[in-house]
Amino acid sequence: MILGMRWAWVSDPDLVTGWENFDVFSINCYAVDPTANIQNIVDLGVDLPVMTGEFHFGALDAGPTSTGLEGVVSQKDRGAAYRYYCERVAAHPYGVGCHYFQCYDQFVLGRFDGENYNIGLFDICSQPYTEIMESVRECSRSIYLVKDGLKTPTEEKAVSIPMIAF
Repeated sequence: MILGMRWAWVSDPDLVTGWENFDVFSINCYAVDPTANIQNIVDLGVDLPVMTGEFHFGALDAGPTSTGLEGVVSQKDRGAAYRYYCERVAAHPYGVGCHYFQCYDQFVLGRFDGENYNIGLFDICSQPYTEIMESVRECSRSIYLVKDGLKTPTEEKAVSIPMIAF
């Protein structure tokens, strides 16, 4: 299976040229709601399932002091944002899946490029963030029902804040 190039953004229709050689069109999509980004790919004429290869939400109430590319108020909001996002991907006719970036928070002193985001499902001591894990479980219970149109996606949205990222 060829998952494509995992575009960070598609700013020109020529960038999707060659899509017919892939099995899935992959994008990174840092947004509260991925629907518009998925639909943009479809509107450009791509007739493939669309997968989000990277997204995350960070908060400032625990862990490192940077939110990453999408900031929310709290760990509870991170959970709500995760579920809202994943269920929106599932509800879109072309949405085939999404991959959360990343499993663990980044180190407080930063990785090689200085990023030190509170974006993990677990902290740097391998302890789970309970609030987001509860949302992951609930999302996992309902995601196939949402994909099959038997359940509407959650309407619970997180409270967004400006990102703090390096």
